[in-house]
Amino acid sequence: MGVLGSLWRDLPVGRKIVAPYLVLTLLVGALVSAVATQQLAGEGAHQLSLLALHEQDNLNTVFNAVEERQLSELRLLSAADGVEPAIATGNPAGLRARLLPLIVDQLPDQVEVAVGNAQGHQLLSLRADPQQPGGCICQAGTGPMAYDRAADVLAGRSDRYGSRFVGLYGAGVERRLYTIGPVMDAGGAIVGAIAVSETLDQILAELAQSSHLQVALFDPQGDALASSAALNVAVPSLDARDRAAAVAGSSTVVRPVSAGGESEAIVFVPWILRYQPYGYVAMVVPTDPLAAAQALVVPVIVGVCLAALLLTVMVGSLVTRAITSPLREVLKATAEVGEGHLEHRATVRSGDEIGRLTASFNAMTELLQERTSRLERLSDDALLSLSATIDARDRYTHRHSIRVAAYSHVLGRAAGLSRAELEVIRRGCLVHDIGKIGVPDRVLAKAGPLEPDELAEMRRHPVTGRRLLRGMAWERGVYDIVLHHHERWDGTGYPLQLMGEAIPKVARIVAVADALDALTSTRPYRPAHTFNRAAREIIAGGGGQFDPAIVELFAKHRAEIAEIWRSLQPRPAREHSRPALTVAS
Repeated sequence: MGVLGSLWRDLPVGRKIVAPYLVLTLLVGALVSAVATQQLAGEGAHQLSLLALHEQDNLNTVFNAVEERQLSELRLLSAADGVEPAIATGNPAGLRARLLPLIVDQLPDQVEVAVGNAQGHQLLSLRADPQQPGGCICQAGTGPMAYDRAADVLAGRSDRYGSRFVGLYGAGVERRLYTIGPVMDAGGAIVGAIAVSETLDQILAELAQSSHLQVALFDPQGDALASSAALNVAVPSLDARDRAAAVAGSSTVVRPVSAGGESEAIVFVPWILRYQPYGYVAMVVPTDPLAAAQALVVPVIVGVCLAALLLTVMVGSLVTRAITSPLREVLKATAEVGEGHLEHRATVRSGDEIGRLTASFNAMTELLQERTSRLERLSDDALLSLSATIDARDRYTHRHSIRVAAYSHVLGRAAGLSRAELEVIRRGCLVHDIGKIGVPDRVLAKAGPLEPDELAEMRRHPVTGRRLLRGMAWERGVYDIVLHHHERWDGTGYPLQLMGEAIPKVARIVAVADALDALTSTRPYRPAHTFNRAAREIIAGGGGQFDPAIVELFAKHRAEIAEIWRSLQPRPAREHSRPALTVAS
């Protein structure tokens, strides 16, 4: 290419694009303007359709999140210790004592919980009192449960999605979306039902916060159920055919409206709950000025348009090849950096705007890598300091959290966890005993067995730790480790007596590592055990105290863990004849 190639390489991108198309514009300008009008009209309709689909996705995402949240809350409440016998015996006071701490500490303020017995009579309804921390708005013995799917749940019915159902109850501002499920005893018999509900107004407010979308909800008969607070247009009514199309989603139903001098449209789409249409939704979306061109009927000169398109493709392919190659390099580098590979750099291929953009991107990535490394070091230092502070409360558990993190890393890697999940385990291990800050020194350092009240005080440290970390923007797995690392596979652990795979996997991994360090550390009530003796205790606890799959991984990687254990011990532990305690610190 020589001099011309060098000039073209350094020519501004704008001139590279304009130069070849200038001749085409002069030749076909009149025809292009007519064709462009039609294309813009079609593009306006297409953009409106895409916008409607996008907003429908936002709507479905929020309602799916609400359903998943309510299902999670049902599992938490149903599994709480003492709930099933309190329902079976019709004990509202007992239910309130068991459920209120969970509602106050872990569920949103707007959630209402209702509990009924096997005969369908409501024993208790309660929700957290926003005006009184730790209090509730409770009502006992209000007659039959007001949920239309309660009878299905109590009769043991289920559909292809399970034994829990969703529905609506109430009216006006108190119209609520609920999820209801059974509560079973140890033999699998249904002793009652629990329903978790939120008002439609609260859900629509959550939708407005995430997408600023204005909607109105209707049942299949066209009766209004709820609408966004910011909705400022009158939603037109639909006839039976359009209502059926909106509920089924078989065709797009659109009605143009005007608000505040701006052109908008109302798009009617299905309202999906539990994977089934439950009515329809009216969504207000802005219409692009191009949509006005939909009403224009512009004759299309097919031959000229095809000739113009062919010529454009021929010339454009040459121009595009010169422009897109460096752009693809930048896009590839952007994707690499977006996946966390901050060391990646794009290749600078020219001296034009794209080349300068690439160089600027590389400089930005280098700065981002430097600052990210600095933040990671600061975060690690802070976690290590917090871990040291926790361990310093008890002289018998010095560097306990660091050792638990090291053992858990081996087990998590063996379990196939990703790098991000291993980082969650590391962080969770460093703060898993933070709740011991609330345990008095007289209990932590007691040389003999703990009294029942002292043992209860010690066993509150997972809940205390979870509450202390409530304001931290950490991954869910960190909180699972703090709250559940003392749960047992057989369901006899604490604080929630979860059983089997109901215990989060990361907590099951940390439970084994925590027990290993507890057994190989000197405690006020017993001397330390050797690694081999501790390993035998852990392997024997598979299927009882520990997840048998994690214990199998422990046995498989025993030599690697033993090597780490030896590197972290100030001196070798000695064999003792006193029986081992399989209770983690």
